[in-house]
Amino acid sequence: MQIDIPDESSKFPAVLMIHGFMSSRNNDNHMLARISKKIVEAGIVAARIDLCSMGENLYSRENYGMKVMTDEVKASFKYLQSLPYVEENNVGLLGHSLGGRLVFTCSTLPAKIIVSLNGAINTSEPLEMAYDKFQMDNLGYCIVHTSSGGVELVYRRFFDELKTTLNDNIKNFKNPILVEVCISDPTLDPNISLNFIKNCHMDNVDSFTVENANHTYNVETGDFTKLNEVIGKVVPWISSHIKLKNQSFV
Repeated sequence: MQIDIPDESSKFPAVLMIHGFMSSRNNDNHMLARISKKIVEAGIVAARIDLCSMGENLYSRENYGMKVMTDEVKASFKYLQSLPYVEENNVGLLGHSLGGRLVFTCSTLPAKIIVSLNGAINTSEPLEMAYDKFQMDNLGYCIVHTSSGGVELVYRRFFDELKTTLNDNIKNFKNPILVEVCISDPTLDPNISLNFIKNCHMDNVDSFTVENANHTYNVETGDFTKLNEVIGKVVPWISSHIKLKNQSFV
């Protein structure tokens, strides 16, 4: 876990940030780090982790799946709550892509807020992902090319656990939710988020859309215009909702 702390001596609310599929906390041209910087400037602790076998997480790739990653999110959330400079009852969750699916799945935690950025948040439905079935059947793993240009191995466990971890947990979450979606996302069908916004019938859900941006807001090109647009909306929303004292997890 990497933790960024406001330059003051006090207790702060905190946000735990979860990266996407086959990424890491400092991948995607340091996208989460750039978001973290602005969160901290707003007087909020920002923490981000490397999920199973990614980045500096040394747990074997053979264990990469929704179950272990859900456990990692829950353990990290509880660890954040225990820190002396974190307000125990003021910790939120933010997830990008598969990270969005993870924070929705982990909405059973006492999170103050939940934010999904281009998230695979259709947690009650199978997430369709293309992969080489011949490789999987003959080798037990397949090679995948990530949206950031990386080449990784994925084992059968990941695809199996996408099915066995289906849930409707988010329907019982009562605190504020923010859903952002790039409407021209070529990597993850934007209708996943758009349909949730349209059909969830939850009065605690805010949302906004972004145009002319890919799954990681074009950051791989070195152009941060769209990411900054997202940050400019997400961070003020986080700040205004996570600091509300009359809000409590139900």
